[in-house]
Amino acid sequence: MMAFLRKYEVWCFMGLIIVVNTLFVSGIVFKILPNGLYSYGRFALLGGTLAGVVLLARGWPGIVDLLRPMTEWRRPAWMYLLALVCNPLVCLLVLSGISLATVGRLPDIQLKYSVLTRPDVAMIILFSSLVGEIAWISYAVRRLSTRFTPYVSAVIVGAVWTAWWAPMAIYGYGIVPGLPLAGLLFNQIGVAAVCTFVYMHTRSGLLVLCAQLAFNSSILIFPVMPTDGGLQTYWIFAITYFLVSMLLFVIFGPKPVFSRRQPEEDAAVRA
Repeated sequence: MMAFLRKYEVWCFMGLIIVVNTLFVSGIVFKILPNGLYSYGRFALLGGTLAGVVLLARGWPGIVDLLRPMTEWRRPAWMYLLALVCNPLVCLLVLSGISLATVGRLPDIQLKYSVLTRPDVAMIILFSSLVGEIAWISYAVRRLSTRFTPYVSAVIVGAVWTAWWAPMAIYGYGIVPGLPLAGLLFNQIGVAAVCTFVYMHTRSGLLVLCAQLAFNSSILIFPVMPTDGGLQTYWIFAITYFLVSMLLFVIFGPKPVFSRRQPEEDAAVRA
């Protein structure tokens, strides 16, 4: 059993967290568990499941390795700026393109900054972004990248990330209403790919955290979700984000983008 866990550690984690999260969300929806657990509970469960799997497979050295990317913070200021502005720029690109195509002028965008001034929302964004960075990028993408290319690893993680969100979307509980699963898939692959791009070029978990904070804030500030901009706007946003993330890899690498990673590349990726 332990040999299997050590060999397929990352796959065990990804499969387990989908099952555990589905049970947790179902328990909330059907009132088996108290509603108050939901906001932080799903992310605490994500982090706790990851810590448990890593601890069983590799012991405390594995936990230290899990957190190591977050200690890498000494990077040029322009890298932080890029991580913070990439997501808002995609939102602006989408909304401007839709407005120019439909009414022939730039949009008058109503930004919802007020939602971020609520301490409860701000804390959940921070907590979810931190746990998400460690679980999906610093851990899952980094482990998968020893076998696959970084972009393919990001696509796999994006698909699993979507499956993690799927119970909330299907039940319509604790998530933006009306999110289509196919659109969510494009969106989450795009998020995973952008975060992977940032990580592979900086090796900094803190920079990835900045990118995740920017994304999670942007979709609340800009009217790109179905509840604010409509379903068509969300589809355009999700597909555009997906294409932009792929284009980043095609232009700037790391390459190859799609083919399997060669064994001699493994050591460099583990660094």
